[in-house]
Amino acid sequence: MILDDLLKLRDGGSSPAVSATESGSVSLTRDATTGKVVVDVSKMPAEGLPIVVTNVADTGTSTDKTAIVTIEAADELAFDTTNEVVATFPTYTHGCSAGKAVRRVATQKKYLRSVVTVAGSNGTIGIDFSIFIGIGAVEEG
Repeated sequence: MILDDLLKLRDGGSSPAVSATESGSVSLTRDATTGKVVVDVSKMPAEGLPIVVTNVADTGTSTDKTAIVTIEAADELAFDTTNEVVATFPTYTHGCSAGKAVRRVATQKKYLRSVVTVAGSNGTIGIDFSIFIGIGAVEEG
């Protein structure tokens, strides 16, 4: 699988665990704290590209919190006019184990970014997500 920093929508950062809703980036420069960034994909092949989300186990104290990862695409870096959700990953619940999920995304928009939406009211959630374009991660079929 080909993987480099240019294909990572969210990875690294000095404090990468998600504990509250994380709005999407509007910058081509990686955020030093969360590791989120906008990736310029210009145009994708017709069959799309796989987006891979890996997560560590939840370290929070919640009994009801959840996190949902979505991938948005837009033609403008500000994601304020043409943005659309192009992939939604399964809900990550409190106490979840480490894992990986893959969704194929096909869009002709120029930019991609990740958004993590946290819901629930009890305790905390703490999940570190790595989100990247996984060239070669999905078998042809």
